Amino acid sequence: MPRLVLAPFVLLLILGCVRAQPQPPVATPAALVPESCVDVPQTKLCAELLELRDRDQAVRRKWMADRENEALQQEVETVDRENVVRVIEIINATGWPGKLMVGEKGSAAAWTILQHADLEVQKRYLGRMEKAVETGELHGSLLATTVDRIRVREGQPQLYGTQFREQNGRMEPFPIENEAEVAFRRAKVGLQPLSEYAAMVNQMYSQPKKP
Repeated sequence: MPRLVLAPFVLLLILGCVRAQPQPPVATPAALVPESCVDVPQTKLCAELLELRDRDQAVRRKWMADRENEALQQEVETVDRENVVRVIEIINATGWPGKLMVGEKGSAAAWTILQHADLEVQKRYLGRMEKAVETGELHGSLLATTVDRIRVREGQPQLYGTQFREQNGRMEPFPIENEAEVAFRRAKVGLQPLSEYAAMVNQMYSQPKKP
């Protein structure tokens, strides 16, 4: 099975939703609150979501520099599993953490974590994402990426061309439904042209692997 590739603005697994007792949010000293969280209603929750996102991205950067390293792959899976459990707790307790609650970056951070959940979890929360987009609480391009991701995982052609695979040494998009209209669909949700996006994906994945 070829590896799915998430959009460059949020890099790309896990084993499933593990039930856990909700944990109270960790108090964040005011001096450590990210600037993007200072003026949002749920400052601490915003800061926690950004911390989860940063943990997600840090482990993926290490893994992408050494993609054959099994220990790093396992570390990615561990981080994904723990992050997904926590974000599910948050969503179940508060609803979708949208822009009005945690700011645009906080909401996008919650979305990023769910991209690394299993298929069942992504499908379960897709409706929450759709409502968040309808009310302006989540950017449409993020929802489009999730839709593509679910369709590809179910063996269907994607709609927006956000999911890529390696073929003959290059990253190419998975099959796209009615590809002649993909430019219109991408523009409608705020995605850049597919040619530009493909160039970014290939630049990212063509970086030399660690010897």
